[in-house]
Amino acid sequence: MKIESPVLKRLGPVPFWRGEKKCLAELNRIYKKAREAAEARLTRVP
Repeated sequence: MKIESPVLKRLGPVPFWRGEKKCLAELNRIYKKAREAAEARLTRVP
């Protein structure tokens, strides 16, 4: 798994995580979608 966000990389493993999916993998997926949405919004020409 390649972590997109440097903040998540520094975070490391999340203690006491009980989710079915890995916490960092899910956070990475969410950060990536948010980044893509922000880039699309910021590069849109009015």
